Amino acid sequence: MLDTIDGLSGDHLELDPYLDDFDGRLASLRNTDIWKLERRQVFHQPESESWMAFREGRHEESLRLLENNRSSLREEFAALTRAGCVLRRTRVVEKPFTTYLLWELHSLHLRAQCGEDVRILSPEPLAVWERSGQVPEIVGLGDEVTYRIRYDDQGVLRGGVRFTDHATTTRCRAEIAALHESGEDLKRYFPREVEGAALSRD
Repeated sequence: MLDTIDGLSGDHLELDPYLDDFDGRLASLRNTDIWKLERRQVFHQPESESWMAFREGRHEESLRLLENNRSSLREEFAALTRAGCVLRRTRVVEKPFTTYLLWELHSLHLRAQCGEDVRILSPEPLAVWERSGQVPEIVGLGDEVTYRIRYDDQGVLRGGVRFTDHATTTRCRAEIAALHESGEDLKRYFPREVEGAALSRD
């Protein structure tokens, strides 16, 4: 499914409708997990002060800005826990780290400390789905809905394609869950591979 979802017919949502749809469904989600697969090695988040600082070489400032979010992240994940939900992210990592990925791994390390289940995966397990190109970025809210997230060439978020048919949502969830299960917990990966890592430039 991960290698064919690009060709499936879904509901194309521009950025604001996508965010509204996702946030509305997330707010009512109960007793299921959120599954996210991240494959790209480069994104661009101009709305993030921390990312922009890191991109410009102001690394200590960037990490301080991330740390400022700790209390709000704890509240966010506590609310998910009360709803019976866990965010489970599978992050595909290639080396050498891109500048973006190195920043994101610091961001995800904080999120993992606050309650997100983040696992790291090398690209090799995806080879069966990537004979014709990389798999897309996917997020699923249990079996209710799956989104193929759309980005522009620079990696800026542009919207999503929504799928609500049961066959698509359950197969995507199962495939991402299997990848997640085979990944390494970020809490173990980070001190070994990320702390003190030298930057490579995009």
